[in-house]
Amino acid sequence: MGEGELQQIYLRKISETYERLSACAAFLSEFKSTNNIYVFESTVLQLRKALECMAFASIAPNKTAYEKLRTNADRTVDYRKDYNAKKIIQHLTKLNKDFYPVPVSPATKKKSGEWHFDRKKDGYLTKKNFESLYDRLGKFLHADNPWGNDKGTQNLVKELPTILDQIHELLTLHFTVIRTSEFNGVWFIEVGPNNTTPRIVCGKANGDFVVQ
Repeated sequence: MGEGELQQIYLRKISETYERLSACAAFLSEFKSTNNIYVFESTVLQLRKALECMAFASIAPNKTAYEKLRTNADRTVDYRKDYNAKKIIQHLTKLNKDFYPVPVSPATKKKSGEWHFDRKKDGYLTKKNFESLYDRLGKFLHADNPWGNDKGTQNLVKELPTILDQIHELLTLHFTVIRTSEFNGVWFIEVGPNNTTPRIVCGKANGDFVVQ
């Protein structure tokens, strides 16, 4: 599978992420006006699937190494059947600790004439929060145990608008670091509701490099 095809897979899954976030926001708005629990569960389902799309996208630039890692696991696993976003993120971290999207602000032109992208310092979904959010959402996808405790539905409803904003802040303009035998460098991605055609710009390094 060539680099161009892997880039298209990345863009398709990130675009799907945005579509599912839009569906999540629509369901959330409906829930606030109807208080229908089934609508709320649809909200949660779309958000959890959006996180899974992000994880699947992240496999693309690391596909060869990821496939090898899963094949050589203690119990041979077909990576094409992986679905748990948290576990995918953990597997990818073993391969490349810098794989997770790095959000940046729009470029500014320096006096030297070079264009510079500042990293966002906060306001986005971190890798740690990605993992905890994925687990948190999981309990709402099961029927309530009548002897269990409150799952915290109202707290999640209050936090969801901020969570959606954090994911948008993470993905709208970001780069992902790639270290493979085929490619060393970064994919710079511009995507989001205001960009009708998501795109990738490649920055290839001639050898080892450091992410600062």
